Amino acid sequence: MSHIDLGIISARHSDLDQAVHHGLTAFSYDRKREASLLSHVADLDQLLSDRYPGERLAEDFHQHYHDARTALRRKAH
Repeated sequence: MSHIDLGIISARHSDLDQAVHHGLTAFSYDRKREASLLSHVADLDQLLSDRYPGERLAEDFHQHYHDARTALRRKAH
């Protein structure tokens, strides 16, 4: 959760590289697919999409988020 918070702070301070770095670091932990973490990641994903439309790093992060959500849904079924 801390990495997501740092990612949100970085995005708000116009540091896309650090925002994505912290977001992807959060995905590297074992708990990356828990619903509570993913709901927090959704906030970062939305912020990156809003502030950095068309930026490759933001799009890459969105894909990671989408893949993690899909994996969580499959696990639930």
